[in-house]
Amino acid sequence: MKVLIVDDEKHVREAIRYFVPWEKYQISEIFEATNGQEATLIMQEQQPAIVFTDMRMPLMDGAELLEWLHHHFPNTKTIVISGYQDFNYVKPAIVYGGTDYLLKPLNSKQLIAAAEHAFKLWLEEEEERQQSHRQNMQLNVLRPLYWDKMLSDLVSGHASFQELKPSLCEELGLPGDAASCRVAVISLQRANCRLLERFHGDVTLTSFVLANVCNEVISPGRSGFAFRSWQAGTDIVILFWTAALDAEVWVRLINESMKQTYGVQVDIGLSRPVAFPEGLQNAFRQARQGLSERNLLQREGRIYHYRELTEESGSVEDHVLESLLDKLRVAVLSGDLQRMERVVDEWADQLSGLSLLTENSFLHQQEQICAVLMRWRQNEEITFELCYDEEGLFSVEHWRNQLKSMLQRLWKGNSQTPDSRLVQEIREYLNQNYAKDMTLQHIAERFFISRENVSRKFKQISGENLSDYLTALRIDKAKTLLQNTNLRLSQISELVGYEDEKYFSRVFKKSTGQTPREYRKQEGSL
Repeated sequence: MKVLIVDDEKHVREAIRYFVPWEKYQISEIFEATNGQEATLIMQEQQPAIVFTDMRMPLMDGAELLEWLHHHFPNTKTIVISGYQDFNYVKPAIVYGGTDYLLKPLNSKQLIAAAEHAFKLWLEEEEERQQSHRQNMQLNVLRPLYWDKMLSDLVSGHASFQELKPSLCEELGLPGDAASCRVAVISLQRANCRLLERFHGDVTLTSFVLANVCNEVISPGRSGFAFRSWQAGTDIVILFWTAALDAEVWVRLINESMKQTYGVQVDIGLSRPVAFPEGLQNAFRQARQGLSERNLLQREGRIYHYRELTEESGSVEDHVLESLLDKLRVAVLSGDLQRMERVVDEWADQLSGLSLLTENSFLHQQEQICAVLMRWRQNEEITFELCYDEEGLFSVEHWRNQLKSMLQRLWKGNSQTPDSRLVQEIREYLNQNYAKDMTLQHIAERFFISRENVSRKFKQISGENLSDYLTALRIDKAKTLLQNTNLRLSQISELVGYEDEKYFSRVFKKSTGQTPREYRKQEGSL
C-alpha cells in the first residue's frame, strides 16, 4: 500500500510521517507533494491508496484536489488536515468522500486513529474488489460454457426457446422478431484437419479459437452466434438468425478470415433457411447431414449445402467393396505383406476413379477394413483417420500410405512392453486433460498403480519426470494460444491448467526465459 502526503508546510508533512505506525499496515512507500498539482502527477504515476491533504495550498488547493481524486481515483481514501473549521473547507471533504477531517495543530491520537480507519477501510474494500474480480473472471470463463451448453440443448431440442429468448436477445443480440434462421456446423474430430495441426491436435483449444474467429466475423453485424457443440461429431455450430439468405456469405468470410489468420480453411455444412425457432432442430440436422454427406473428392469450395439423399451413392458398388474385402481377408490370412499392399493399391485406385465419395460412405469402408484387421490382430490398436493434403483436402494417396504403414506394423507385431503401453496411456491422458487440476495421486488412482510406480515407470520409459512432462505440455499449449489468439493472460493460464496467473507467469518464465507478455510481443514482431 502507498501513501501520499500533500501539504505546503514541511513540518506538517514530517509530523504525519512521524506519528503514523506505517509498518503495522505494511505501507511500502510514502510520497510528498506541496500542492494539488504535484499531487495529481504523483497519483497518476504511483496510484497511492491513501492521501493526506491540506485544504489551503498554492496552485491547486485541497478542494480541487479532492474533486479531481473523486473523478480519477474514486477508490482512494482521503484524510483532510486543515487549520480551518469553515464549512466551505469541510464541505468538499463530505461531498467527495473524505474519511476524516482533522484540525491543526495535529493531535497524534486523532491522526493515528484516522489513518488506521482509512487503512482498514481501504483493505476491506480492496478485498471486496479482489473477490469481485475473481468472481468476474470465473463468470468470464463459465459464461461461454453456459451458452455452449444452452445452445447445444436448444438446437438438439432439449431446451425451451421461450425460456432462453430474453437472455438470447439481451446477451447475444437476437432480434425479438427473428422469423428465419440457418445453421452451419464444423467438425474437427473426424478429419485430420490442418487447423488442428496448428494447435498440436488439441480439439478443445482449436474449437475455442475457431468459435472466437467465427464470432469476430459475424458479431459486428449481429447476424448470429457461434458456439462449441456438446453433440458428438460436431465441434462448432453457427446459428444465423438475421438475413438468413446471406449465411453463405458469412461462412465464406469465416473461411477467408481463417485463411488469412492461420493459412487454412475448414469444411462447413450449411442448412437451408427454415422458420425460426420451430425449424431450428431440423436446420441443425440438415447442416450435419450436409457435412457428413460432403464429397471428399471435391477440390473446389469448402461449403457443403444440405441436399436430399437420393439413390445416387458415393461409395464403391457393393459387389466391388465385397470383392476388395474378400481379397484383403485372403491376403491377411496368407500373411503375405506384399499381397496385402497390392490389395491396398487396388482399393486406392478404385477410390481415385470415383466422381463422388461421401464421408459417410468412406467411413463405412474403413469400418469394414478395421473389422478384418481386428480379427487378424485382436489385441492391437487399429484406428483410421481421414487423410488430408497440404491444402486440407482429402488425399487418396495419403490414405493409401496410412493403410500400408498400419499393415506393416501389424505384420511385424507390436514390440511394446506393458510398461511402455502404460506410459503411452499416461501421456495420452495428460494430453487430453492437461487443463484440469492434475496430481500424482490422481494419475496413480486413474491407472490403478502406486504413486511411486507412476513416477518411476514414467521416468524409466520416457527419460523425463512426469511433472516436467506435464509442465512442458502446458507451456507448449500456452505458447500456441499466445501466438494465435488475443486472449488475456488470465484466460490462457486457466485454459492450460493454472488457476493463478502470477504462478503461471513464473512457470512460463522459468521454462522459456521470458514472461508470457515478452513471448507474445516477440512472436508478434517476427
